[in-house]
Amino acid sequence: MFEYKIQESWENFRQDMGLGRILLFLAFANTFLFFLSGTVFHAFQMRALYPVLFSLSFFALRPLVIKADPKIKFALNVIPVALCIILNYYLVGVFDYSVDGLTRQDQIFHQFDLWVYGQPISQLIYHYLGRAGLLSKLIYDIMMLSYISYFLLPLIGGILYFRNLSGHYEKLGRYFFSVILYFQINFLLYLIVPVTGPQYYLTEYFTKPLPFTPFGQFLWQSVQEGQTTFIDCFPSGHTGIAFLVTIWLFRINHPARYILATTTTFIVMATLAMRYHYTLDLLCAFPLAYFCHRVAWVFIPVKVTPE
Repeated sequence: MFEYKIQESWENFRQDMGLGRILLFLAFANTFLFFLSGTVFHAFQMRALYPVLFSLSFFALRPLVIKADPKIKFALNVIPVALCIILNYYLVGVFDYSVDGLTRQDQIFHQFDLWVYGQPISQLIYHYLGRAGLLSKLIYDIMMLSYISYFLLPLIGGILYFRNLSGHYEKLGRYFFSVILYFQINFLLYLIVPVTGPQYYLTEYFTKPLPFTPFGQFLWQSVQEGQTTFIDCFPSGHTGIAFLVTIWLFRINHPARYILATTTTFIVMATLAMRYHYTLDLLCAFPLAYFCHRVAWVFIPVKVTPE
C-alpha cells in the first residue's frame, strides 16, 4: 500500500507541485550520504536520514497535501530545500572533521590563478579598487551585501517564480528540484575535491584588511563567524545558485531578471574580492548550474512558457 502511494506521487506530480518526486530524490541522496558517512568517514550519521523521515511523513499525508492551498504547497516545497542546504552543509563539515581533515587541493587552484593573473585575484581587485578611495569602501560594501543576499536567493527566486505562474503551480517543482540538485552535487564535490579557499590557504598574502565601512565590516564578520566547515570552496555555491536563479527568471521573462543578473555579478565579484574563492571555483559553478537547470526539465517534464 505504501509503495502505491509513492508510485502515485511520482506519476501525479502535478497535484503536489512535484514535491513527491523531489522528496523521493532527496531521500535517496541522503541515504547515500548516510552510508557514505559510515563506510568512508568512520561513523554513521543518523541525522543524514532526517529527509527520509520527512519524505515518509509526506507520502503518508499526501492526500491532505494535494487538497491544500497552493501557498501551503509552496511552503512545503521550501522545507526539503532548507533540509538539503542546512543539514547537508553541516554534514560535510562533520565528515571532514571525522577523518581529521581531508587532503586539501588548494595548490592546484592557486597555481591556476598565478598562471592567469600572476597573483591572487583578490589582490588584483584590491589593487585597482584601492585607488577609488571612499568609493572603494562603498563598492566593497555592495559586494558584501550581495554576497549575504545569496542565503535568501533560492527563496526569493521561488516566490517570484511562483507568483508568475498564473495558476500553473505544478511547474514550481522544477525550480526547486534544480536548486536541490545543485546543492547535492555541490556538497558531494566539496568532499571529492576538498579546497579551503584563499582566505585560509594564502594568509601570508593578506596582511591588509579589506576596505569596508563599519557596516561592511559587520557583514563580513558575520559571515566569518557563521563558517561551519572549511572545505566549502569548489565549486562556488554562491556563484552557481545566483546564476541558477537568474536563469529561471530569464526563462519566464520576469521583470526582476535584470536585478538578479546585477546581483549575481556582484556576488561573483565578492567571492573573489573577499578572498573566498579561486577562479576555477567560479568557472566550474556556471556549467554545473546550467546542467541542473536542464536536468530539472527531465525530472519534472512540464512545459514552462512566459505568462
